[in-house]
Amino acid sequence: MGSRTARRRRAVVGVAALAGLLSVGGLAGSGLVRSPSQAAADTRPPAPSVITAPVTRQVLRSTVVLRGTFADGRTVSAQPSSVAETETPSRPAQLMVTGVFTRAGRSVRAARALVEYSGRPVFALPGAVPAYRDLVHGEQGGDVEQLQKALVAQGYGTGGDTAGVFGPGTEHAVRELYRHLGYPVPVTRDASPPSASDGKAATGADASASPTPPPQEAPSSTAHAMVPASEVIFVPSLPARVVSVPVQVGDPVKGPVITLARGGLTLTGQLDPAQAGLVTPGMKVSVLSEATGAQARATVESVGALVTPGDGKADTSDSGTVATTGGGAYRPLAVKPDKAWNTAFAGQDVRITVTAASTAKPVLAVPEAAITAGADTHTSVTVVTTAGERRTVRVATGASADGMVQVTPEDGAHLQAGDRVVVGK
Repeated sequence: MGSRTARRRRAVVGVAALAGLLSVGGLAGSGLVRSPSQAAADTRPPAPSVITAPVTRQVLRSTVVLRGTFADGRTVSAQPSSVAETETPSRPAQLMVTGVFTRAGRSVRAARALVEYSGRPVFALPGAVPAYRDLVHGEQGGDVEQLQKALVAQGYGTGGDTAGVFGPGTEHAVRELYRHLGYPVPVTRDASPPSASDGKAATGADASASPTPPPQEAPSSTAHAMVPASEVIFVPSLPARVVSVPVQVGDPVKGPVITLARGGLTLTGQLDPAQAGLVTPGMKVSVLSEATGAQARATVESVGALVTPGDGKADTSDSGTVATTGGGAYRPLAVKPDKAWNTAFAGQDVRITVTAASTAKPVLAVPEAAITAGADTHTSVTVVTTAGERRTVRVATGASADGMVQVTPEDGAHLQAGDRVVVGK
């Protein structure tokens, strides 16, 4: 009886457990079954919403960005062709570089030896006219006057010499200059006329008694200080900058031994013709060299005529020459620095940013996409409140820059920085 009762209890428990499992399975299965209406509701697209952007208060600046290249502008080179005679003459077998005292990029000051060839110096003096002839005792001209001014500027007075006349005062100053440089003074020699041994000519009876002409002294000569064209470089303003020194000690002189920039660095940009109407002289410019990180402020100086690569034309204004070896047509943009260009810009390709227009102070601004125009031609923006409500605000538009537009509420409407306006759906 006991065992039979236990079997019945186990049977009852098993049936109850099975019923519980069936109930749980039924409930789980019912969750997976959806009616057609529920399936349609689950796949319905979400309620439409809008894309908004904030109203800002900012200074609007319209900019034009282009590329530009720094050039050395006009340059002057020294190419020695002869060795000047000195009071202790020597005859070098050939022209050879015997000293190099500077390098590219360095500043050059007046009356300092830069390069030496066959024992003779090459130095710079201030002056706009390049050396085109040897300046010797007795010469006259504007280049002589230029030399006199340069000598006086270095502290070597030219005495009572007339301006533009190479007289004894100028000669004395030249001697002092070369003593300062530490080199023998270059000279020219003037032959003096011969004279009788007694200083008188034989006449009358003496002449008949002495038919043989009296002995004469050998012609004498006078050494005058001079400035050889091979040794001086005139540069409009000093200090100047060394563009290149293409020689080393021991090289034969076969071309220029040094090249100096006659003026400062020049920057010329290549402006897209389509943007030429946006840029005018006087506009502010920022310059950036991505390679060195150097930056500068400048101003648009001029916008040149259209240049088309391959047409044989190039911009050759005082601001430099722009190469036309490739790319599309452009208009050369001359840029003037607010202060002298940093020499770190030499030879750099840079980014030029021109501020074409700017608001005088911060203004209310919205993205261009926020502006809508109605059938009445009035413009407006749609403001979305924090509660999701929308209101239309009529506005007058002003300056635009970089995708933003200045707006001013009309008819007493309220609009402030921080409001959100509709820019898309």
